[in-house]
Amino acid sequence: MWLSRPVDGLVKTGSFTQDARGRWYVNVQCAVRDATEPVGHLDLGIDLGLTSQIACSDGVISRRAHLTRQHATARAMAQRAHKKRRVKALQATMANIRKDWTHQATTAIARRAKLRVIGDVSSTKLIKTPFAASTYAAAWGIVRRQLPYKARRLAGICVDGHERCSRVTCADCGARSGPRGLGVRTWVCLCCGVAHERDVNAARDILAFRSGRATPSEGIPVLEGGEDVNESKSCRL
Repeated sequence: MWLSRPVDGLVKTGSFTQDARGRWYVNVQCAVRDATEPVGHLDLGIDLGLTSQIACSDGVISRRAHLTRQHATARAMAQRAHKKRRVKALQATMANIRKDWTHQATTAIARRAKLRVIGDVSSTKLIKTPFAASTYAAAWGIVRRQLPYKARRLAGICVDGHERCSRVTCADCGARSGPRGLGVRTWVCLCCGVAHERDVNAARDILAFRSGRATPSEGIPVLEGGEDVNESKSCRL
C-alpha cells in the first residue's frame, strides 16, 4: 500500500472503496485542528470559466487542458474496438487529472485569501447549450465543493457572489462597455480607457458587487461633462 499523502491528526475511522478499474483504496478519516486565524490576507473574487477554469481578481489565472478533447481520439478508438477496460481506464485517468489539478488550484487560493467570493454561474443552464461538453470538462462543481471546506480549515470565508453582467462591466469605472462575444478575451473600456483581461475583470466585479459597489444594472450615474446616463444608454459613442 502507498500513501497519497502523510496521515496527520488522530485517526478516527476508515473505509475501503473500489474504482471502475477494480483498484482498491483505503480511506482514512483523521481529526485535525483547524486554523484559528486566517492564513491568507487577500479578498479574492473568483470567476469560473470554460477556457480559463479559474480566474482570480488579483490577476492569477489557472488553466488546464481540455481533457475531453485531449483523449477524444483514444477513447473513440477504444469504443469502436469494444475495449471496455481501456475506456474505463481513460475515463478514470481524466477524472484523476481533473481532481488533482483542482485540488492544487483550490489549495493555492485557500492559502492566500481570507475571503473568497465565487461567481454564481449556472452549469445546469450551460449544459443545455452548445457549450455542454466544455461545461462538463470545466468541472465547476468540484471547485465549489473543495473551496468551502478548505476555507473553513484555514479560518477563511467562502461565499457566492453575483456574476450578472460582470464580463462586460468595467471594474474601474463601472461602465458596461465590454464586448458581448465570448471569443473576445481582452478589451479596452471606451469610457476610461483601461485595458482588461476579460476573466480577471469579471472576478474583480464579482468581488466588488459582494463588497457593496453598485451593481451593473444600475448603470453609470455620470460621465465626463456631467451628462447623466442610465442603463438604456450605452457608452459606445
